[in-house]
Amino acid sequence: MTITAAGARKTTILLADDESAIALLLEMDLTRRGYCVLKAHSASEAAQKSADCPTPIDVLVADWNMPDIKGDHQLLKQRPEMKLVLMSGHPAAAEAINDFPKNQAAFIAKPLTPSKLDSMIKEILNPSRTRAA
Repeated sequence: MTITAAGARKTTILLADDESAIALLLEMDLTRRGYCVLKAHSASEAAQKSADCPTPIDVLVADWNMPDIKGDHQLLKQRPEMKLVLMSGHPAAAEAINDFPKNQAAFIAKPLTPSKLDSMIKEILNPSRTRAA
């Protein structure tokens, strides 16, 4: 559920990573930080979670090198308001965000810390506030 007891909507994250341990660690940390997290282990599972979610999904956090997702972010076409945080240990992945409109996508290198991911999510959701701080 993305609505809190006070009636405010939580930020919803769609987390797609085929490495189960990483996905679980990030899901647990992001949930602890107050996000509503939808976890998927493949691009097709992420697409299904997106289709089944009746509320906005604010950010897609995706591993660049999953077998069925590399270079293919159809979810952003279905939900153009959604932001993307692309994760990868491959240096070439950093350039993949150049294919997206300005302020829609960001890159974070693996290995990463959950706090660094949280900062990146906040930055992509509020780019002007983060830069001014």
